Amino acid sequence: MALICSICHEVPEEPVLSPVSGRVFERRLVTKWVQDNGTDPVSGEPLSVEQLMTINADPLVKPRPPSATSIPAILKLLQDEWDACMLHSYTLRQQLQTARQGEGEL
Repeated sequence: MALICSICHEVPEEPVLSPVSGRVFERRLVTKWVQDNGTDPVSGEPLSVEQLMTINADPLVKPRPPSATSIPAILKLLQDEWDACMLHSYTLRQQLQTARQGEGEL
């Protein structure tokens, strides 16, 4: 059974438990909600940030969405990863070039 945030319905990176509703939330989302409203997002009962209990769970790899099960969706994911790698590589090359030019001026 995976921990699922009751606000965003995704696996939380930093899960916390509300003692008021017994639900699991992503810390940053529920903290913002409680600071703005002062209530539990699910039950509407009063809740403070100090009441939230950290869940010490093993880190999970985020599961792929169900849409990633088809060949076209997998190809799209691979293309997005490739694009991100190439963009990162391009940025690193620019930074290296800038650093080399800066060394030449010294």
